[in-house]
Amino acid sequence: MKSWITDWQRSERLPHYTRANAGETLPEPASPLGWTLVWGRGLHGWRNGFVGFGIYHEEEVAGPRPPFVGMFGGYFYLNLSHMRLFGIRMGQTADQIDTAFVGQRSDTPVYVAHPEDEDAELTAKAGATVARMLGLSGFAEADADQERLRRVRRERPDLARLTEAELVAHARSLLDEVEITFQRHVESSLPASVGPAILGPLCAGLDRPGAMLDLIGGLGDVDSASPSTGLWTLSRQVAASAELTALFDQGPAAVERALDGASGDVKAFRDSFEEFLAASGDRGPNEWDIHALSWEAAPVQALALVDRIRHSPDDDSPAGRHRRLTERRTEIAAEIRAALPEDTQPMFDAGMHASQVWIPARERTKANCVSVINEIRMAVRELGRRGVEAGLFAQPEDVMMLLETELDDYVADPGGFAPVIARRLAEYAELRELEPPFFVAEDARTEIDGWPRRSAEGVAAAGESEVLTGVGGSQGTYTGRVRVVTDPASCEALEPGEVLVAPITDAAWTPLFLVAGAAVVDVGALNSHAVVVCRELGIPAVISVEGGTQRLRDGMVITVDGTRGTVTVDSVPAVLAI
Repeated sequence: MKSWITDWQRSERLPHYTRANAGETLPEPASPLGWTLVWGRGLHGWRNGFVGFGIYHEEEVAGPRPPFVGMFGGYFYLNLSHMRLFGIRMGQTADQIDTAFVGQRSDTPVYVAHPEDEDAELTAKAGATVARMLGLSGFAEADADQERLRRVRRERPDLARLTEAELVAHARSLLDEVEITFQRHVESSLPASVGPAILGPLCAGLDRPGAMLDLIGGLGDVDSASPSTGLWTLSRQVAASAELTALFDQGPAAVERALDGASGDVKAFRDSFEEFLAASGDRGPNEWDIHALSWEAAPVQALALVDRIRHSPDDDSPAGRHRRLTERRTEIAAEIRAALPEDTQPMFDAGMHASQVWIPARERTKANCVSVINEIRMAVRELGRRGVEAGLFAQPEDVMMLLETELDDYVADPGGFAPVIARRLAEYAELRELEPPFFVAEDARTEIDGWPRRSAEGVAAAGESEVLTGVGGSQGTYTGRVRVVTDPASCEALEPGEVLVAPITDAAWTPLFLVAGAAVVDVGALNSHAVVVCRELGIPAVISVEGGTQRLRDGMVITVDGTRGTVTVDSVPAVLAI
């Protein structure tokens, strides 16, 4: 198999692609229905955002497949050439964009200048847009979107009472919201990068480069961090009750079973848990794909997180962390501002304002995207549940092997698609076993029959005193024992104070930052959603550590320097040293 049903061709004009940041957004192969139904419409919102902002002329990004992204082997890629182009049109260099998005890698495709990369008209338009947005004290449109989507959730129809055709119609009726929220995410992402871009050089000029991470942490009102607060509250409820503690000692699955018909402390916990799911049930691993299980679709995942967090001490609360981080940020800001020349201080103030407004705003727009995606997910899962009842396939999410263009025909003749879905499920399972290349810069790299299979075999463990490098994402230094976790749903082994080493992190991982002492992540960037939460919770993090999950092994003791972006192996268990 050289390609899959959703794959695209490379752009001739913008030919280089990367999994950087893309691996955080869609870590697994995108489901055919998730890609063609949700993302097919969402990318129109991206196009509106980039054109409106001033990055592109409309004719540059016309057509059904905007060039900002790619899809190869079922895996989602961001277009590195596009990121370089928008950086250049915003007044930056390709090298600066590469450093910000992919870190220092030896295999980064070489930038080749194109005569149309620089565009004075667009640079002026984008500059004016940035100036206007940086003058705002908030993103009112995103706040309005949030309120509207909360109403959509409250007014969700009884999906079990809808016909199959009505379920499909309901899912499609939400696509306007998909386009709007995806557009807002682009609009907020660009100004969100301005604050760090201003503050970084100013801090470096004072020989305090790590201070920048302090200045963009502890901002508060970050939607991606709010599930951690809700789960923390639930964990305190468990820790305070002998009955709940005994129940959780039996494991999350036992807890889930006990919630039905509960009484006493278990009933009180169930009521609180239902309130949590009503507010945050749209979150979960791989939450940008409707194929993945949100916490609403599989509540046991959230219970597993409560189970881990309940062992943390009370003084690790998100509120306490936020208070300490805010005090530190205020102190550092005063120091940096006082040390700068007077004529530079207004620039510093602008950087602080941009960070305080637009980093939380970006997290809100992301949360809004996730909210509408979950509404579509739940409608399609009801369609899939009926397919399971009819014996067509095993799991409700299996129906998402369909393409959007096949939905109506499936409703008319579900049984006729059973063999199609079965074949695609087998192919999809094969895709999940592949290791997609980090960069795609030539057509040959899109042919999946040449991709290696996921395996740590042949990758040597890091040795004692070895230093792995990445990008500092959240300041501070921490020494602790390694715990490699490849799936947040399988986090039972993570103990308080261990260093979480993960391939990627999205919102489903962020509650684990209440347990871990630090985080090391294979991929990510400075404004990656989970890294923002690391800064909000005050744990050191190093991102873009190439091969971190393969070279760092359980039981190693490492020192994570989130300021310098290094991971030092202090000791290796005897069994690994042999």
